[in-house]
Amino acid sequence: MRFVFYGRVSTRGFQDPQTSRAWQRAVSDELVEGAGEIVADFFDEGCSRRWSWWDRPQASALLTAAERPNRAFDAVVVGEYERAFYGDQFQEIVTRLNALGVQVWLPEAGGPVELGSPVHQALIVLLGAQAQREVVRARHRVKAAMAAQTRLEGRFLGGRPPYGYRLADAGPHPNTTHAQWGRRVHVLEPDPETAPWVRWMFTERARGRSVASLARELNDRSVPCPAEADQTRNSHVPAGQWIARTIALILENPRYTGRQVWNRHTTKGHGGEGRPSGRGSGRVRRSSVQDWEVSELLSHTALVDEATFIAVQGIRAARTAKDGQRRRYVLAGLVVCGECGRRMDAHWVHGRAGHRCRHGYRAGIPRSSQAPRTVYVREDHLLDALPKLLNQQGWKPLEDDVTCDVGEQLHRAGLEIVCSHAGWNSGRHHTVLLKNKWPYPARHR
Repeated sequence: MRFVFYGRVSTRGFQDPQTSRAWQRAVSDELVEGAGEIVADFFDEGCSRRWSWWDRPQASALLTAAERPNRAFDAVVVGEYERAFYGDQFQEIVTRLNALGVQVWLPEAGGPVELGSPVHQALIVLLGAQAQREVVRARHRVKAAMAAQTRLEGRFLGGRPPYGYRLADAGPHPNTTHAQWGRRVHVLEPDPETAPWVRWMFTERARGRSVASLARELNDRSVPCPAEADQTRNSHVPAGQWIARTIALILENPRYTGRQVWNRHTTKGHGGEGRPSGRGSGRVRRSSVQDWEVSELLSHTALVDEATFIAVQGIRAARTAKDGQRRRYVLAGLVVCGECGRRMDAHWVHGRAGHRCRHGYRAGIPRSSQAPRTVYVREDHLLDALPKLLNQQGWKPLEDDVTCDVGEQLHRAGLEIVCSHAGWNSGRHHTVLLKNKWPYPARHR
């Protein structure tokens, strides 16, 4: 019988792929001894077990090879269940391979897995739960340790230093074994080139200046932005100019007060576009302040005192409307600019809700004289026009449901509103139409 070997190692930087591959292959060779030989290897490096097989390069190649009518193997062997599968992946992959006439051999099963066997079914359920439990336990242990190191020791836990700081050697690792391996501890220290600009931002903002005016002055004075100042550590971000959002993020970062902070952001989800270390890609979300871990003592030189930092946060806090009412936009996120295709920003002006598009113009960058003029449309005009638009374009009328507002119904139906400058028959100097948000047919016709 002809076998192909499949194995996996989670990371490249923290594990030795050659050693891991060698022991997995040795277990596989012992398992198939006397039954056949291994004719090819498929080994993934830097892939989490949580990734689906189609997201792992070598596993995906194996599945593709199995579908070929002239494939050169009859079975797949793995050195350990947890190296290849996670959760319910095994049932899916084995079912797929068995349908193609390919067996799957596991050392835990002592040979080929038979999905119809009650004993093997129970074994697979147990192995899947065990693999998932190990991931959860490892994640909990690591996060608990990082929280303690931040809170009690103020230790720098890696990543890019904030703009205004650079990394400095703080001596041997506190663990003697790690120190014998040559590992060092690092600490943040002020960068003589960029730290003065961070102090300047806090000082000027505390005086009441807007973040947009700070961005304009930094650009006028040719001060390198974070991506340009440290291109090695910011290779994923194209160098450009200062924008208001960048300054706002700097001004709200509590690490400039000299305290170490961890868990300001979390990542949800995973996928095949992960980092080389094996961590999957996902959506980055901001954690609530209550979930932050802040060092009890100062861990590095502060660039701003806590009183000034707190004062700046007060300036940045959202102001309550003069009438005490909360601003509400029924069509937020559903209005698209017909000139440039951008999603229009919700905008309150003259006591009314509206939507505008500045075509990518940002407050910190001078506007070109050739730039198109801003598209602005009142929300009440759009709401008044919706019934007629739905009727003219053949869409089903919206439901008269007080528990589901207009915006929610449009989103649920997969519709969005497109606005441009050209005249339309209501006389309000805009062309407005409805279109599908998704590539498949809308469910509202």
